[in-house]
Amino acid sequence: MNFSNKKIILVMPPDFGVYEMLENNLKKIGFSQVSVLAPSFRYKFKDRLLNFIQKSLFKNRAYKKQLIDLYYNTEISNTLSSFAEGSVDYAIVIRPDKLNAATISRLHSVANKVIAYQWDGLARFPKVFKVIPLFKRFFVFDPEDYNRYKYQYPNLLLCANFYFDTSEEKTLVNKNEVMYVGVYIQNRIDSLLKIVDKLSKYTQLSLNINLFNRGKDPLHHPYITFFSKGISYSQYLNFTKKAAILLDIKTIEHSGLSFRTFEAIKYEKKLITDNPSVKQYDFYHPNNFYVFEDDNFEGLTEFLENEYMPLAKNIKEKYSFESWVKYALEV
Repeated sequence: MNFSNKKIILVMPPDFGVYEMLENNLKKIGFSQVSVLAPSFRYKFKDRLLNFIQKSLFKNRAYKKQLIDLYYNTEISNTLSSFAEGSVDYAIVIRPDKLNAATISRLHSVANKVIAYQWDGLARFPKVFKVIPLFKRFFVFDPEDYNRYKYQYPNLLLCANFYFDTSEEKTLVNKNEVMYVGVYIQNRIDSLLKIVDKLSKYTQLSLNINLFNRGKDPLHHPYITFFSKGISYSQYLNFTKKAAILLDIKTIEHSGLSFRTFEAIKYEKKLITDNPSVKQYDFYHPNNFYVFEDDNFEGLTEFLENEYMPLAKNIKEKYSFESWVKYALEV
């Protein structure tokens, strides 16, 4: 498919600058025009005051999020008003739960084909169930979500996450480094602590474990570093490229494969994960992926000693962003 005369709109939250990677990849694929709608909310004094009043007097702790969602929809809707009806070929919406029906309707009037992708578990953001029927093609990445809701929502389609197609310079890899960068989430810290404590017994390994948390450090651990200043997705990938082994800790709300799985595929890294779903995919090889469950670490020593097994080219390319776009847009 030649995209050289095609226009596309990308709608998604601005978190961690991931939209920049998507924008660059869409341009690399060949789209003649890529319009990114990823408005970033910034608190004004009036907003802070109203939020304080709502929380203090009315016990409305959701007010800030309501402000952010209102701003997000207003900015996107205003930008869409500058497009003529039917003037754009495609639109991709990431995290459609953040859009209201009016904004989605306006997007449909501008773009000839609109697809949505909820790259989080459906139950994690329940508002998403209101907007699923508003799209002809609505993608989820968790097979359990797909199997649970596919009869209720016939427009539901299953896909996997992907890696970005950017060509990059080779990076010197520390063959002993195990790397994890994530957000501190209480319901997955126990799993992280178990694998970190186990890996710390292998003295040849260098553990580079980092958790983002805005408040006071929730715990002290000799191998975990907390940081409060956010990093961009491209900065995170630079850390990824330098490590030999990546850690992946799944959230309890879903069993879909995270982006770390596909970053491991692209950069040919080993992956240690607590998500057994990885064994069901065609790229799985026990030399490349190690799954631990509860306190069972059988085979970990052998995994650390075994060489990485390169994937067949056709399987690796199957999980690229370009392949994902062609599948999602039916081209």
